[in-house]
Formats: sequence, C-alpha cells, structure tokens
Amino acid sequence: MAHTDLTQGPVPISLFRLTAPMIVGISSNILVSVLEIGFIGQLGTQSVAAITFTFPVVMILSSISLGIGIGASSVIARGVGAGDKTQAKRLGTHSMLLVLGSMSVLSFVGWATIDPVFMALGASPEILPLIHSYLDIYYPCVVLFAATMVSSNVMRANGNANIPGIVMTLGALFNLILDPILIFGWFGFPRWELAGAAAANAISRVATTGVLLYYITHSGLVARHNITERFFESCRAILQVGLPAMATQLIGPVSAAVITRLLASHGETVVAGFGVATRIESVAVMLLFALSASIGPFVGQNWGAGKPERVRQGLRVTYLFCLLWGFLAAIPLVFFGATFASWVDSDPAVVATATFYLAVVPWSHGLWGVLMMSSASFNALGKPIPSTILSFARMFILYLPLAMLLNSFFGHPGIFVATAAANCIMGALGYLWFKTTFFAKHPQSTAT
Repeated sequence: MAHTDLTQGPVPISLFRLTAPMIVGISSNILVSVLEIGFIGQLGTQSVAAITFTFPVVMILSSISLGIGIGASSVIARGVGAGDKTQAKRLGTHSMLLVLGSMSVLSFVGWATIDPVFMALGASPEILPLIHSYLDIYYPCVVLFAATMVSSNVMRANGNANIPGIVMTLGALFNLILDPILIFGWFGFPRWELAGAAAANAISRVATTGVLLYYITHSGLVARHNITERFFESCRAILQVGLPAMATQLIGPVSAAVITRLLASHGETVVAGFGVATRIESVAVMLLFALSASIGPFVGQNWGAGKPERVRQGLRVTYLFCLLWGFLAAIPLVFFGATFASWVDSDPAVVATATFYLAVVPWSHGLWGVLMMSSASFNALGKPIPSTILSFARMFILYLPLAMLLNSFFGHPGIFVATAAANCIMGALGYLWFKTTFFAKHPQSTAT
C-alpha cells in the first residue's frame, strides 16, 4: 500500500508503527558508525582525530539534504492528509530532482576546498593527508547519501516507514561487513584504512539508493511522466519549509565546526576524545532521532486532515517518552563511559576526555529530545521559522558564547558543561513555545 493513513486509530499505536521501523534503521546505522570508529581507533589516535575533524563538514552536507527532505515531507504529508495524492506524487518527484542537482554542485565545491577548510578548523599538516584519504572518496558519493535521505522522507510522508527502515538496516549491515575488509585489507583486499571506511560507506549507499529509488518509482510515490511540469512551483513549496529547516539543520554543524576549532587548541587527543564520546552518545539518542523523524509525518497528516487533538496527543506521548528515555539512557553512560571509550581508543587522554563528556552531557538528552520534537512539529505544520529561531538561539546566543566563556576558565570540560546547559534551557523553551502557539489556538487541547 503506497499511502498509510495516520489520521485514524489510537495515537500511540500510530506513532509506534511509524517509529518502530525507523528505530531499527537509524539504530543500525548508528551502531555501525560506532563500530566503525572502533575499527578506526585501531589505526591510532591520529586517525580518530582525522575522522572527527570531518564530522562538521559531513553534517553540513547532510543538513542541506535533510532540509530539502523536511520541506518535502511537510508538504507531501499535508497533501496526503488532505487527500491530494496527485500533488503529493509531483512533490516527491521534484524533491528528488532538487536534491540531486544541488548536492552535485556542493560535493564538487567541498572536494575542491578540503585543504583551506580543514586548516581553518585547526587540523595539522600531519592530519590533512588522512582527511583527504576519507573525503576524496566521500565527496563524490554525497549525491547517493542525499538521494537515500530524501527518498526515505518521501516514503515516511506517505505513512510508509517499513521499507526505509528495512533498507537502512540491510545497508548498515552491508557497510559493517565491508568496513573491516576494506579498512584492514582482509581476504586479500588492499589495506585502505580511512579510505576503506569511506569506500565501504559508498558501496553500501549505492545499493541502498538503488533499492529506494526503485521502490518510490514503482509504488506510485513519484510521477513517472512529465516530471518537470510545475517544477519551480514545487520547489517554492518545498523550499518554503525546506530553506528555514535547512538553516536550522546547518546551525548545528556550523557550531560544531567552531567547537572543533576550540577543542583543537587543546590538542589532537582532546579532538579524538570528543569524537569517541559523540559516537557513543549517538547510540543513547538514536531512539530520539527515530521519533523526531516520525513525528513530522504524523503531525503533518493530522494537521492536513483538520485533527489538532490528535496532534496534541502525539506531542504529549513523544515529550514524555523523551524525558523518560533521556534519564534511563544517561545512567549507563555515566557509570560505564570510561569502559566504552577505552574500547575505541585506549589512549588515557582520549579516554579521560570522553569520560567527562559522557558524565555530563547525557543528563540533558531528555530535554534535547523535547526540542527535537517541537522543531519537527513546527516544520510539519508548515511553520519552520520558530524551529530556526530556536536552533539559532541555542547555538549562537547561548551555546557558543557560554562554551567560549567556560573554555577560557576551565578548558575543554567547560565546553561540555555548556553543551548540557544549552540542551536543557532550549528544550524547555521549545516546549513552551509550541505550547503557547499551537495549543493556544486550540484551547480544548491544553498541553500537559
């Protein structure tokens, strides 16, 4: 069935059916990324530092793709909820064309500027060749990553999360199989090290993208004829939400680049420790990422169908889940963070940096999740500006100034304290803003 109606049935069950496949898909990708950095850790601390330097750039490109995907998901879900399947199909086609064209240009620009960008981020001349070995393969494949992301958004907007979840999981397992073979040169293959990690990712994405494109083409989710008809009209509708969403998503990577530059002033081991900690952290928050990817289509369809009460119920469920999961997931990170970090890199300085991060930041994950849900819901309603303002305020008014201030007094531990403080404060503000805007217009739906 090409379209799944999210406007009927018990709200928790609808959310579970939409989120469960995404939990499997996203968690498999995150777990593979953690195992991958474990493999890279066996190459040495410099290799871990090099891959950590690439995080902000990789996140920037992903954020642009995600912004287009969010815009497409918002307008498609509202169209499906209103019963306009023809428009939904046309928007799905044009979102794919838009992301493929834009990412082709950006990948070339990124590849041509590797040296100046990473020197500005504080990478040493010794690490630049390692960064090149990864990005020289990664950049040409950015279009594949973008196509996977947007096609998944198109399917979820139509209420179908099963296929993206399954394909993401199988692709992640394929990536995991290839990683040690290409990184360490098993079974007679050449030892490519960081280039092997990039190649494994690229090969798995070729397969993933092919399957997803085949599915959306043959299941009626995109138009197969007159594909450029009303293209610019569709782009305007997609980018009306997509551009602010893209700006919102880009705020994180840009601030991450600044934070990486601050950490680089304390040495490569601190950068490596930060990279290890954030990969471990991603395992703890993977359910929140999956839920934030699902709440948008749910809110969009129900808003398009004129059912604000179901939107309220959905938000209440997700908010409570975020707070509970954030607390429970923090406990093992706090008590076993040093052990987890040592599995990746045994360097004492790297372990110490990661351990402090994992003792402080995870306590803020619950409210960070609340912020994710509020932002995704604003986007789904076709009101992306509040989401952009929240992200901008979190990063540039609160997080970065506080991180710089605490860094000057306490060094890199102060940066991690600033991370936790920003998550908590902006999570609470995100909840209050959504409550006072959406729920104020629907007093029968007073937030709990």
